[in-house]
Amino acid sequence: MQSNWSSTARLGAAAAAVCAGALIIAGNAVADGTEFIMKGYEAIAGDAEWKDNAAAPAGMRIVLIYGSPKQAGPYIFRAKLPAGYKLPAHKHPDQRIVTVLQGTYWSGVGEKFDQDKLTKFTPGSFYITDPSVPHFAWAETDVIIQEMGTGPVSEPIEYMNAADDPRKK
Repeated sequence: MQSNWSSTARLGAAAAAVCAGALIIAGNAVADGTEFIMKGYEAIAGDAEWKDNAAAPAGMRIVLIYGSPKQAGPYIFRAKLPAGYKLPAHKHPDQRIVTVLQGTYWSGVGEKFDQDKLTKFTPGSFYITDPSVPHFAWAETDVIIQEMGTGPVSEPIEYMNAADDPRKK
C-alpha cells in the first residue's frame, strides 16, 4: 500500500494536534478570562450516546462530543466502525482532522475506493483532509476515530458516486 499523505500535510497535522491537545489539557480559565473545556476520555466514553449515522453506509455509529457541524465554530465527533467496514469515496466542504483512537484504520485519496492507495493508521496517528478532497477508508479491525472540523456545514458529506449515498436509497 502506498502513502499518499505529503510531508507538509503530516507536519500541519502534527501542529494542529499539538495545539488541539494543548487546549484540551489547559486549565479551566486563563488570565484573560478565556474558558477551556476539559473532558477526559473516560467521561466521554461513559456519557456517549452512540447513534447510527444516516449519512454513512450501515454499521457506522457516531457521537457528537463538542459543538455542532450546523453551527459556526469547531465541532468534534467520534465514529465507531466495525472490522471490515468500507467507507466509499466522498468529500467534505470543510477541513477535517481525523485521529485514530482504537484499531487499525486505513484511508486513501481518490475519487473511488482503491485498496492500493490506502495508508495505514494505528492508534494515536492522525491525518488532515483539505476541503473538497475526495477520500475513502477501510477499518481492518473494530475502529474508533475522532474527527474535527469547523462549521457551519450544510451538507457534511458528499459521495463521489451518488449510488453510494445511503440517504438516497
